[in-house]
Amino acid sequence: MTPIAFVDTETTHLDATLGDAWEVAIILREFDDNTPTDTEYVWQIRPNLATADPESLKIGRYLERFVVPPHAEAAWTGYGDGPVLPMMRSEVVAAVMDVLSGAVLVGSNPGFDERFLRKLLGPGSAQWHYRPIDIATLAAGYQHGHAAVLHSTGIEVKDSDLPRFPFSSRGLSRWVGVEPPGDDVAHTALGDARWARDVFDAVMGGGR
Repeated sequence: MTPIAFVDTETTHLDATLGDAWEVAIILREFDDNTPTDTEYVWQIRPNLATADPESLKIGRYLERFVVPPHAEAAWTGYGDGPVLPMMRSEVVAAVMDVLSGAVLVGSNPGFDERFLRKLLGPGSAQWHYRPIDIATLAAGYQHGHAAVLHSTGIEVKDSDLPRFPFSSRGLSRWVGVEPPGDDVAHTALGDARWARDVFDAVMGGGR
């Protein structure tokens, strides 16, 4: 089965032409005899702050959470409260390319993350599936389907039974039974990647 990569990036700007990804998290779901296994990866990369947007840095809590040692270009930070392992930027690029190769990207607004990942990896390096999945769009379709089932059985469908446009990822997440990340976890790359996974599984029925 095609691997699934639940992804999120924290960035220095909303515009990928001006900013860079400074934190990348991937939860790679692979299948062995249809049995899913999730593996978590988290890196931080020292960004160029010359064109950084202060609000973007604030949202991702860059000053509070950036832990790459002063002498290093990047680091593996996937051990949580464990050790931070210095790396070269090129090593992170190679690792991200390898993990995402052939996978379908899933995230909250994955088009945003994809733009920054393409910039990080460089031209021609995006070897993942060309059609990423947005959890908000997925959950909205699920809610519309639920409303259609109600309507087909003669139950009145109200406006409140349908998702409002533009879609609210947090509202749709709650509708499928997944509480969005709290303030201590939101806008951390791994926290948001886990959230994307949980919403995907709530709609799709787990890692089947």
